[in-house]
This record gives sequence, structure tokens and C-alpha cells, in this order.
Amino acid sequence: MHDWYQVENAIREAKNILILTHIHADGDAIGSAFALAYYLCSGNRHIYIVSEETPPADLSFIYDTELPDNILFSVINDNRASDGDIPVCDAAFAIDTGDVKRLGSRSSIFFSAEHKIRIDHHISYDTFADITVCDTSWAATAEGIWEFILCSFHAGGGTDIKNIGYYKKIAEAIYAGILTDTGCFAYSNVTAATHRIAAELIETAGNMSWQYSAIYENISKAEIALRKLAYDKIEYYADGRIAFLVITEDDMAETGADDDQIQSFAPFLRCIENVSVGILAKPNPPGGYRLSMRSDETCDVASVAAVFGGGGHKRAAGLTYKDDDESFENFKKRVIGETIKWMA
Repeated sequence: MHDWYQVENAIREAKNILILTHIHADGDAIGSAFALAYYLCSGNRHIYIVSEETPPADLSFIYDTELPDNILFSVINDNRASDGDIPVCDAAFAIDTGDVKRLGSRSSIFFSAEHKIRIDHHISYDTFADITVCDTSWAATAEGIWEFILCSFHAGGGTDIKNIGYYKKIAEAIYAGILTDTGCFAYSNVTAATHRIAAELIETAGNMSWQYSAIYENISKAEIALRKLAYDKIEYYADGRIAFLVITEDDMAETGADDDQIQSFAPFLRCIENVSVGILAKPNPPGGYRLSMRSDETCDVASVAAVFGGGGHKRAAGLTYKDDDESFENFKKRVIGETIKWMA
């Protein structure tokens, strides 16, 4: 268990609390943010969750639902955004965010808060927050949020966790964060503690198998069309140990797919026979590509990504290519070359 005293002290008198996730928020980021919001929304507090873009539709059971009156979820430059401005908050959380650049255009509202807190499980040397609780042994940041909730609840005299306000919503959000960041409990980041937390959530909040169906068994026809197109575009390097796939804006337009339909492609590449590293390049409007990397235990893709200004986990990382820097073909060669250096 971590010492959460500094976090508790920073939010003890807070009336307005801001919660931010990294850009292109995934299940862990969204689940962690909403679990924290539900826990903190008691009393006269107002919680503001602000996203850079609308999260993936398969996570809508977390964010697109009726929220307590004092939790506001808004999206920058989107019709879901609030009509009112986000006030200067007493405390701001950066959730699942290892680098200040991953806050995107919302960094200014984060730094305007009196207390700035980061809770994360990514390897990072960026100390952009006043208070940081980061543990790379957590399979997901959601594990850390759950630990904080339990420590805070028990420190306040609570005994039965079912008495936590909005407990079922919190449990569902935490479970979704863990489920998605562990590849349904299949990745090497899963520990015995991960399974114990999942068991505790199920024992007290009910069966969670419906989440797998909601997230992974709802493939759109547009995604099927994009997969069909993608199969012929996969390129292999390093004697077949690296699978590289580039999806262009024209590919997306031809199939009618959007960013939600491409989320599964990077993990899919890693599942190909004899492939150790899968690299997906997808459009990053208004120009360039976002590269998602997945690996087995023979390559540290976080270190590869770091060379190009990206980051993440040893087995899952990302980076960005801007088309005004150099040709993409040259950039791709450099990424592949760096990946080969890190492969055992």
C-alpha cells in the first residue's frame, strides 16, 4: 500500500476538483477517471472530467450515462462540451498520464489548479505534478485508484466497502480499466493482486462478464471492411518478427470506419504467428500518423517509443509522426531499426 496522505491532504478542503486523462483516452484512463469522480463527488464538491475528444463508443457504459448532478463530463471542441467554463479548481488530477504533453490542450486548466496530482502506472521521468503516486507494478492505473479509494474510505472510519457512495458504478469503472489494460487479464502485467482486486469487485458488485461483450463482441461492419483491407497491407520485417501496418485516411473513408474501429488492430498484429512486435500507424489529423506498438517479452517498446518522443509500457507504447518533419518512409525505417535494436 502507498502513503496517500499527500493526496488526501490536497483534496480535503477542495470544493471544485478537475480530473483529466491522457489524450486518446482508453479504458483504463476513462474507468479510472470516472471511478475517482464517483468517489469524490460526495458533499458539496463539484467534479469536472474534461476529455480532449469523445472516448471510444465501446466505453459508453461508463461515460454516456446519467451522472450525479455535481459531476460534469465535457469534451473539448465537441458538442458534448459544457456551455459554461470550467472554473479554476482547488485540485486537479492527471490520471494515467506519464507526460505533460499527453494532456494536450488541457494542460493550462490543469496547471491553474492550486494542487496538481498525478496518479499513474507508466514509466516516466516527468515530474509535472506537485504530488505524484506512480507504481509500475500496477497492471492498470485503475488498480491505484482502487487502492486510494479503499485507503481513503477506511481512514475515514468506513468498514464495509459496499457503503461507499456509488459503489457499483465505481466497481464497474475500475473493472473496465483493469480489463482493457490487461488484454482481458492475458498480458504479462497481470499479478496476483490484479486478480484479487477483480475478485473483490465481482464479489461485491456482481458479475462483470457483460463488459467483455460490450467492449469486444460488438464489431461493426465498418471495422470488418477495414480489417479485410488491412490484411493485404501488412508488411513484415526482421525475418517476420515485426508486423507493420499503415492505415491511411483514404482507407478509413473507403470503409466508413472511424478511430473507434481501429483500436483493436495493434493487439491483432502481435497475435500473428512468430511476430514479436506489432506496429500500427493510423491517421492523426490534420496530418501525420499515430503509431501504436505492442510486443511480447522480447522487446521493450516503451524504450523504442521514447527515442521518438513517445512512451508507454514495455509491452504497449505509442508515438507520433508529424508529416512536416521528414518523409514517413524514412521515419518508418528509423522506427523499425530502433525496434530491432531492442529485440532480444
